[in-house]
Amino acid sequence: MREYLFLKRHSLDNWRTLAETTHSSQFRRLLRQADSHHADLPPPDHPSDSITYIGTAVLNLALAHLLTEDAAYLDSARRWIKSAIAYPHWGKERMPDHDLDAAWLLFGLGLGYDWLKDALPPDERDALRDKLYLHGRRLYEYALATEGRWWSSAYWQNHNWICYGGLATTAYALCAEFSEAGSWAARARDNYAQALSLMPEDGSNYEGPVYWRYGVIWFLIYAHLLQQETGEDLHDSGFLRKTFFYRLYLSGPNLVDTANFGDCHDRRSAHTAAVYARLASLYNIGEAQWLYHHFDASGEWEREGAEGLVKPGLWAESGLEFLWYDPAIEGAPIADLPLSRIFPDLGLATMRSSWNANGITMAFKCGAPNGIKAWHSGQELNHSRAWQTLNAGHDHPDANSFIIISGDDYVAVDDGYAKEKRSRHHNTLLIDGRGQYAEGSKNAFRDLDATWGARLEASLECGDVVYTRGEAARAYAPDLRLRQFTREAVFLAGDAVVFRDMISSDIPHDYQWLMQTDVPPEANGRGSFKFSSGATPYQLHALQPAGVTHDVLEQEISANPTSAKPDWIIRRTQYALALSPAEACRDCQYFVVLDLAGYQVQSLPAERGLVTTLSAEGRQWTVAFASGRDGIQAANPNVNVDGAWFAGRRADGQLSQYLAGDVASIWLDSELHFVADRPVDITWRQADDSTSVTISARDDAWLRLKSDKPAALHLNGGDCPYQHDAATGMIWVRVGAGKSELEIH
Repeated sequence: MREYLFLKRHSLDNWRTLAETTHSSQFRRLLRQADSHHADLPPPDHPSDSITYIGTAVLNLALAHLLTEDAAYLDSARRWIKSAIAYPHWGKERMPDHDLDAAWLLFGLGLGYDWLKDALPPDERDALRDKLYLHGRRLYEYALATEGRWWSSAYWQNHNWICYGGLATTAYALCAEFSEAGSWAARARDNYAQALSLMPEDGSNYEGPVYWRYGVIWFLIYAHLLQQETGEDLHDSGFLRKTFFYRLYLSGPNLVDTANFGDCHDRRSAHTAAVYARLASLYNIGEAQWLYHHFDASGEWEREGAEGLVKPGLWAESGLEFLWYDPAIEGAPIADLPLSRIFPDLGLATMRSSWNANGITMAFKCGAPNGIKAWHSGQELNHSRAWQTLNAGHDHPDANSFIIISGDDYVAVDDGYAKEKRSRHHNTLLIDGRGQYAEGSKNAFRDLDATWGARLEASLECGDVVYTRGEAARAYAPDLRLRQFTREAVFLAGDAVVFRDMISSDIPHDYQWLMQTDVPPEANGRGSFKFSSGATPYQLHALQPAGVTHDVLEQEISANPTSAKPDWIIRRTQYALALSPAEACRDCQYFVVLDLAGYQVQSLPAERGLVTTLSAEGRQWTVAFASGRDGIQAANPNVNVDGAWFAGRRADGQLSQYLAGDVASIWLDSELHFVADRPVDITWRQADDSTSVTISARDDAWLRLKSDKPAALHLNGGDCPYQHDAATGMIWVRVGAGKSELEIH
C-alpha cells in the first residue's frame, strides 16, 4: 500500500473516512481554502512580496485531491506548481533562494510532489522534482556556507526553524531519487535536536506571541516528519509541553487580544488552530482543545482567517489543522487554571483578576534578552566557536515593563512592531533620555556580551493578588553608572496595581518613569492623572517622588514587518506619560498607584517605608514597602511589619487576605498576626470555614499565626502537629525549607 509523506498516521482510506466523520468541520475548512485557489494564481512574474502562500496553496490543493479524488484540485495544483517552477528564484526582495520564501515552498511543494507524483504527467513531475532539487541544494549550501552566522545557526530564531523545516521536507520527498538529500535531512535533524535542547523549559518565546504563532508550528512540523520517517521522537520536550500555556497566559480577558511583547504586527494576530490542535493531541492538553473549540464556536477562527496580518495565515494552515486534530482529546475549561503563571526563563509574570471576558490582565516582563537560557548559551557558543548565533531582532529593550488590559480595553500599552527598538516606547524608565541596551536599531542587542541583562527576582501569588519584582540595572549602559533599578508591582485583584521603583546611581540623572497609553492623559491635580480607554476609566497617582513633574510625549511608531514586501508599513501613535523628580538626583524612589476601580487613594505618613491605602465602599487595600532594611511602620492605619513589603485586603473592616515578603513579624491595628524565627514569604487568605497559608522559607522555620484553636490543621495535604496558645490566640507550627501549604479548619 502506498505510504504518503506526513500522512502515515492513517491509511489514505482512513483519512477519507475521518473527513466524512470526526474531522468533517476541519475537512470543510480545508476544501473551502482549496476552492479559493481555483480562480486565483500567483502573478507570472515574481512579485515584490512574499510568496510563502504558494507553498501552502499547493499543500492544501494536493491534500484535497488525495481526500476527494476530484480532478479539479489536481488541475489547480498543477497550475500553481507551474507558476512556482517558472520563477527563477524563490524570493525577490530578501535573500532569494536562501530564506523564508524558499523554505515555505520547499515544504508545501515537497509534500505536493510526494502526494501527487503518481497523478502528475511525467514531464510535470520531473520538472517539479528538478526544481525542488535545485532549491533544496541552494538552501543547503547556503546553510553550510553561513554556519555560525544568520539563520544557519540561529537556534532561537524562526528563520532557522522554517528554513530547516522546508529543507527537511524536500529531503524526505527526494531521498529515494537523490542520495545527497540524505545529507540535507541529517543537517536538519542535527539542527532541530540542538535547537530544541536550547529552548526554554518554561515554554516561553522571546520573539513574542505573534512570532510564536508563526514560528513554533515548525517544531511541530519537523518533529512529525522525523518521527514518521525515522522513528526518532523529538516531542519529549519541556518547551513543547508547556508552550501552549505561554501563549494562553499572554491572552487578554477576551482571550483574543494579546499582551504584545516583542515584535507583533497587531494586538490580535497571534492564535493558530493547527498548533492548538497538535499540542492538545500530543500532550493531552485539555485547555488547548477547549480554546480550539471555543474559538471555533465564537467565530474567532473566521475573524482571524479574514483579518490576521501574519501570512500565509490561518486558513493556509487548514491542511495541517485537518491532519493534527484529535477528537479523542477532552476539552478542559481554562477557568479551572490558576490566575497567574510565571515564565522564569523569559522573566515574564502574568496575572489576571479572573478568566472572565470583563476581567483585567497584567503581564510584567524583566529578563535577559532572548531569555536567560538562550542569552547565556548563545554567548558561550559565540565565544567558543567564534559564531554570531544570537539574533534577538524581535525582542525589545523593555526590562521592567508591563502591559495591562481591562476587558476589551488596553490600559497600559506596548509598541508592538517597531523599526527602531526604543525603551521610550515601553512602560519602563529613561535615564537622561536614554533607554536600555543598544536601543535605536532593529536589533537592540547586537554585539552585547553576557555582562548585560535584566532578571526577574521574585514573585508571590495568592489567587488574584500577585507580587512581582524585577531588577534591570544591567540593562543600561555602564557609563550611566546605574547600581539599581528595582521595580516592584503588586496586582490587587484587578482593582489596582501599585508600583515601587528603587533607583540608585553613582552620579545624578534625570529620570523619567513612563506609562504608555493609546490616548493622552488628563492632569487631575498634582501627581494625579485621569485616563479613559474605551469603556474603562482609570487614574494614576504618583505618590513619590515628592514634587514630581510630568510631560506627555506623543510618539509615532512605524515598522516594515517583512523586507519581502518593502512597501508594507505599519504605523500607530501612542502617548507616554513621563514622571520625573523635580531635579536631577542620584537616588530616587517612585511610588505609583494605578487605580482601576475608583478608589480613594491616600499616601500615609510613615516612620519607616512607604504606605498607601485604597478605600471604597467597605473595601480597603493597604500596600507598603520598606525603604531599607528597617521594615515598615505607620500609625494610621497601624502597620508594623518587619519585612520588605506588605499587601493586605479588608472587607467591611475585617482582614481577609495578606501577602508579605522577607518578613519575620506582622502587627496590624496593634495585634500580632504573624511571627517567625527567621524571615519568610507568606500569603494568608481567610475563607468562610478555613484559612489558607503558604510559606516560602530558605530553612526550617517555626511560625506563629493568629487563629482560633483549629479543628484540624493540614500541612502539604497531611495532618500536622501544632500548638495553640489561648492567651495570645496564636498557633505554633514548624515548616520545612521550601514552599509549604497550610490549611487551617
